[in-house]
Amino acid sequence: MSRSRAYRRDMRNRAIARKKRLSHDVYGLDWFRVDGAYSKGHIGCGCRLCKFTKFYGIPLPYEVRDREYVKQYLEEMNL
Repeated sequence: MSRSRAYRRDMRNRAIARKKRLSHDVYGLDWFRVDGAYSKGHIGCGCRLCKFTKFYGIPLPYEVRDREYVKQYLEEMNL
């Protein structure tokens, strides 16, 4: 099933809005002159808010889930 132009446009606008909001909240300024530049790549932020796992050692939800899966698998293998 192919996506329509309206769907792609909406997804692009969502990504732009999220990245623009992040740059305003963290730094209080625009990183790019035009909005389209926000949709092209990631905004290179290395602050403690954006990379909390690196600074605080808190695992992401998928990492916790994977650890539990591996632990359960190893318990089954030992039986």
